[in-house]
Amino acid sequence: MDSQLQEIRDKIQNAEMVLVGLGEGFQYGWGALVQDDRYREIEREIGDEERYVWIVPFLQKMILRRERENRWDCAYLALKALLENKNYFVVSLCIDDYLYGAGLDEKKLVTPCGGFRRMQCDQNCAGELFEMPEETYEAVLQYYRGERSLSDLEEPVCARCGGKLRFNQLGVKQYAQEGYLEQWNVYTKWLQGTVNRRLCILELGAGMSYPGIIRFPFEKMVYYNQKANLYRVHPRLYQLGEAIADRSTGIATNPVDFLGLLGNCGSVKH
Repeated sequence: MDSQLQEIRDKIQNAEMVLVGLGEGFQYGWGALVQDDRYREIEREIGDEERYVWIVPFLQKMILRRERENRWDCAYLALKALLENKNYFVVSLCIDDYLYGAGLDEKKLVTPCGGFRRMQCDQNCAGELFEMPEETYEAVLQYYRGERSLSDLEEPVCARCGGKLRFNQLGVKQYAQEGYLEQWNVYTKWLQGTVNRRLCILELGAGMSYPGIIRFPFEKMVYYNQKANLYRVHPRLYQLGEAIADRSTGIATNPVDFLGLLGNCGSVKH
């Protein structure tokens, strides 16, 4: 493993350009939330009542603000160190927004599945994104702390049409792609510059949920660019096609822990 880690470090160091893909396997798993006694009480109280489902993403945001697990901190610290002074771009399918707290240049990041940074009308009535209403967030926190009843909570609504306000994430009824399209255009322009350049691609935890965003395009880049190398890290889906086998390596391990080791972040807590 040590020699393989050093090989990847050397490839990144010697590359003219570096592309990183963070797949759904890199997503924070909400472990701190589902193990929380109060959250389990809330789940029982909400039950099957669809009118209260909107509360859950606010509780998820609470956990993302409040809890930081060493594994993810270590991994993102490692990512920042590896990409320092490099011409890079990071594509992430994760919605936890941890990428935006990693100290990387936000002009070199794109998250096509959205996250918790903005909200949208679930009908996308105007192709517009909104700031999260802090008063709603605070009300949900008060409910979580037992200071307010469930019936007191008011679901946030779109100021334009009165529709439901949701976090701008893939899965919303009418997902507002405006949240990422501008950066996606920056990314596609960056990709044009990788032609015939020494390109190191690091793919971490990309499964088959959205293979058309990371897995398939990354393989295609390596196939056509003879100066490109791909390292695919996934506990199960690490396999690679024969056509690019000479310039690609599949690594069967947890991508979060692997990135921490790659960046010499130290011991990883589980």
